[in-house]
Amino acid sequence: MRRTVRSLALAALVLASLTWAQRADTIVIAQGVDVTVLDPNNQLETPTANVLSNIFDTLFMRMPDGSARPWLATGVRAINPTTWEMTIRPGVRFHNGEELTAETVKWNFDRVIDPQRPLRISSSWVNLASVQVVNPTTLRFITKTPFPVFPTRLTGFYILPQRYVTEGGNRYLQEPVGTGPYRYVRWVRDQQFELEANPNYWAGAPRIRRAIFRPIPEASSRVAELLSGGVDIITNLAPEAAATVRASGAAEVRGVPSIRNIFVILNTGGRPDSPLANPKVRLALNYAVDKQAIVRNVLGGFGRPIGCPLNEYIFGYDARSCQPYEYNPARARQLLAEAGYPNGFTMTMGSPSGRYLNDRQVAEAIVGQLAQVGVRVELRVQEWSTYVAQILERRIPTDAVLLGWGNNEFDADNTLYSLFYGGTVRGGPRQVAFSYVRSVPFDLAVLQAQRTTDPEQRKKLYLDALRVLRAEAPWIFLYQQEDLYGVARRVDWKPRPDERLFVSEMAFR
Repeated sequence: MRRTVRSLALAALVLASLTWAQRADTIVIAQGVDVTVLDPNNQLETPTANVLSNIFDTLFMRMPDGSARPWLATGVRAINPTTWEMTIRPGVRFHNGEELTAETVKWNFDRVIDPQRPLRISSSWVNLASVQVVNPTTLRFITKTPFPVFPTRLTGFYILPQRYVTEGGNRYLQEPVGTGPYRYVRWVRDQQFELEANPNYWAGAPRIRRAIFRPIPEASSRVAELLSGGVDIITNLAPEAAATVRASGAAEVRGVPSIRNIFVILNTGGRPDSPLANPKVRLALNYAVDKQAIVRNVLGGFGRPIGCPLNEYIFGYDARSCQPYEYNPARARQLLAEAGYPNGFTMTMGSPSGRYLNDRQVAEAIVGQLAQVGVRVELRVQEWSTYVAQILERRIPTDAVLLGWGNNEFDADNTLYSLFYGGTVRGGPRQVAFSYVRSVPFDLAVLQAQRTTDPEQRKKLYLDALRVLRAEAPWIFLYQQEDLYGVARRVDWKPRPDERLFVSEMAFR
């Protein structure tokens, strides 16, 4: 048996070496799903951002250690509690030759805060009142209230070329143009997305000339492609395949604890008289799911059960408030009986396949565990682009959906406000897409935290918000994901906790 494994590993190594020799200047990266849109400010998905962030630059860059570094912006400072001044990098040009100016940056922000044409990231910028150009490299941002998360939020704001977008019709949605290290070449939907190095990149030309992103939903197919040399990096390496990859000699297993938490959103208003509208039912579901068993048996131990939407990477995380709900089927049955469902009930749940580590298998395990307390779940597995669009547009066709969130701003605001704000505060912004439970105390806490400059006071407000979530249980909180990658031995690259795949950080050995 050992001889057979060694023979297979040797064969894989020989085949991979031949394939890599044929594309010595090209790196191929396989994700579980394809890009969905080409406007980087109109998406909230890591697989899409992983591709587009190679084409577009942000004003601040999130570094591998979690710090935020000036990027297209060279600096930001607070003039007063509601005014920020920004200087931008001179001499930067877009791939089409347009120059980056303060006016370009202002146009990008005006576009995002336009109430007539909201984009997917617009809800994160409702506190921005106006942007003023001071000179060609300086701007001032006027906010409605103090906005302490302004600098970190810049790490998720991409800059598009004004003239190309305004004068080219919808061309920017078909052939994206940015200032980034790679230029768009072509996109064959559901097959591959091709990039080429920008030799004039302001931060220096990338070391790898070409990059191809391929969507391969099936985990075993991704592994097969890696071992045959068809791809260089695969995301969401299935734990059961780790030993095979290690033994191949052609590739390695590389992993890192992720900023991403996995959870199940409960649609409390999905149907009349939904059992999920009752907080006792939602608590029961949390007690009914054995998170530790899922991590151990489905994820191969690569994960950590958690009882809130934050993890230790995130400012505002509180270990006590985020303790996992214990696995207690008896308590779950008791709560269901108290809520008027002693015999359980029937519900539906959606899941993607290939987006997260063993996501469909996790959903199947949840279905089986809920059945043990009388909750009968019909699982509906959907294609990712349709699935995520339904979630973002608040039109999910099921009572619950499995989803993950990676907080790449490393601040609780990007989770607690972005995912849970219920729109209950008069005159405040509308409800966000990811939660169907509304709480005035919660909304007040996260809005106040968003407008408070004292870090310790912000932590206290986030603690108040976490206590509300603990009591209301708007989701089934599952686990913090550990990201596993299969990586060809020829690739010099270390995974990041924010899951980003910046090709400019990669090289061939």
